[in-house]
Amino acid sequence: MTSTELDDIIKSQFDKTLDSTNFESLGKLYKGKVRDNYIKNDVRIIIASDRLSAFDRVITTIPFKGQMLNQVSSFWFEKTKNLVKNHIIDVPDPNVSVVHQCEMIPVEMVVRAYITGSA
Repeated sequence: MTSTELDDIIKSQFDKTLDSTNFESLGKLYKGKVRDNYIKNDVRIIIASDRLSAFDRVITTIPFKGQMLNQVSSFWFEKTKNLVKNHIIDVPDPNVSVVHQCEMIPVEMVVRAYITGSA
């Protein structure tokens, strides 16, 4: 696939981005800047949206952003599961992780990159 073909695929998806969820049956909703979390009993369902945030504000959506975020996280949790236990139960969809409800260790990592192209 050429970069032009990939650009065309992404451009065709701008009106199909995932900007919000509403699944009351999944549990109590906690909405972050980019991810929607549903909590029920000891399980958390994390849905990675296509929302893009900057300076603590959501500014737009980008096609496939949520899938990319969730799949990168899933990849590294799978690669490191023999080094340290993690909270992943299942990844039933490219945007969704089902995880154990855990006590959070307050560590944050920010990965920055540039989106390039012409408008």
